[in-house]
Amino acid sequence: MLFYLPVTGQNTAVYPDQFGAYFNNMHLVTPSYFPKDVKVNLSLSYKSRTGALNKISTFNVAFTRVFNHTKPTNHLIRIYFYNEKDGPYIHRPRAYINYGYKIALSKQVNIAAGAAFGFAQTAFTAPSSTANGNSISPDASIGLSLQVKNFEAGFSVCQLLNSEVNPVVAPIIYRRYYNTYLSYHADLSPFIKLKSGMLWRALPTYDDDLNIYSMLEYKETISFGGCYRYNKNFSFVVSTNIHIGKESILLSFVYNTPFFTKLPAWTDSVELNGGYNFY
Repeated sequence: MLFYLPVTGQNTAVYPDQFGAYFNNMHLVTPSYFPKDVKVNLSLSYKSRTGALNKISTFNVAFTRVFNHTKPTNHLIRIYFYNEKDGPYIHRPRAYINYGYKIALSKQVNIAAGAAFGFAQTAFTAPSSTANGNSISPDASIGLSLQVKNFEAGFSVCQLLNSEVNPVVAPIIYRRYYNTYLSYHADLSPFIKLKSGMLWRALPTYDDDLNIYSMLEYKETISFGGCYRYNKNFSFVVSTNIHIGKESILLSFVYNTPFFTKLPAWTDSVELNGGYNFY
């Protein structure tokens, strides 16, 4: 007598990779993020491991258009694309459209809400002798932000739909997770500004991510500092902001060191961030 039993793989929760300079990619933190005093914003980020792991990389590009950006109440449309490569055969691309709405409660208090909808894909492309798979699922996120003078706080729910796909054998779940962030900047002198912030990613099936950063900016042109990711790494960040009339160009280099990590091996990575703003 033969018995046929269904066999399935163990569920694997997937969360998007995080950039060391997460504050240069705030649209990935919350869909309620509004770039300050900007009409048009274009941002690009690329992250790559070094050495033998150099085929593991993350790429992101986003275009944002803010309507009525000089008025107390405004809204935005954002389109962004994100892709993770876990070596030559595993790709996890995503694409979203994001709408945000911001209102002024007073001259120094603003509140914003946003939502993003799109898709997340997991693709395995290996030689023909091995298994291949490709699965696409809907994805969404929502967020809320509050700004009071130089202080901002926000909360978002990402991978809202808890989508599950089965590209090969083992099911993959885009498990819902939660972001909470704070940011603050202060003028230390007429030429020097301090920028700081914190991001907490609550991940249901892994250790939470806690990030704290601090940057010193000189004449809104050159900035340097670092970001500490609890028990994982420390990032050194150097940026320049080139102003040309009503436009500005951001160039940023980030080196993610394995300092403070619990991993036994040396695992580092580099990031390049670029941005264009039209005011």
